[in-house]
Amino acid sequence: MTRPAGSSAGTSTADDPALPLYVYGIVDAGERPALPSGGVGGATQVHAIAEGPLAAVVSALPEGATPGRREDLEAHERVLSTIVAHATVVPMRFGVVMNDAETVRERLLRRHSATLQELLEGVRGRVQMSVKAFYAEEAVLREVIATHPEIARRAAEVRDRPDADTRGVKLWLGEMIAAEVARRRDADQQRLLDRLAPVVDDVRVEPPANERVALNAQVLVRRDGREPLDAAVRTLSEEEAGRLAFRYVGPLAPYSFADLSLAAEESPWA
Repeated sequence: MTRPAGSSAGTSTADDPALPLYVYGIVDAGERPALPSGGVGGATQVHAIAEGPLAAVVSALPEGATPGRREDLEAHERVLSTIVAHATVVPMRFGVVMNDAETVRERLLRRHSATLQELLEGVRGRVQMSVKAFYAEEAVLREVIATHPEIARRAAEVRDRPDADTRGVKLWLGEMIAAEVARRRDADQQRLLDRLAPVVDDVRVEPPANERVALNAQVLVRRDGREPLDAAVRTLSEEEAGRLAFRYVGPLAPYSFADLSLAAEESPWA
């Protein structure tokens, strides 16, 4: 890490008002969440700046550092994960940097005070969990062919014939299979959501990244009440073994449920 001229080895970048501040998230000023010792850009200290009922978790951005590396994203996520383990946080998107402590107080904590307090209240005591379900390789395709004899018959007829002779049939097959796969994915998604809904406080469904994704959901759940959700995901994994594989990640900062969109002039390097 590059230290400002004249600083000693024992001086934290957090003590230098000339350095810009990287902002991780917003917490209640009265809470004192555990904070890791390292931050984005190799910062040595993560600390909080309070203004009224709110506090911004920040670290001084070392001289010459520009957030954007993979290790910076990992540091951003590590700080938020440490906070969310014990305290409520409204997370900032990766890359928000402000000029100094007064800018943080004025343009973030004061200007957005009402919105931030409302967002904090909406996720108070809660964490985000990511629940994704993936189809086993060609599982849905096999189901479609097994339950639609006409598709299976036409597919067998053209399997070894030249494309020039079977283009129309293959186009028809492609459209029929795609439509049936989409229908099954929608049904599977709804079925899984119906199982999760009773044990969570809120759900955000995100678009699937590819055709193997049956469910891509972010759920909001009480930090001290995750056992029913853990059990539901575990039961689904057992019931769907061989057809669906689940990826269950968290606790995470509640990005999907407490999104603060800053105006352009308040974006990075404001």
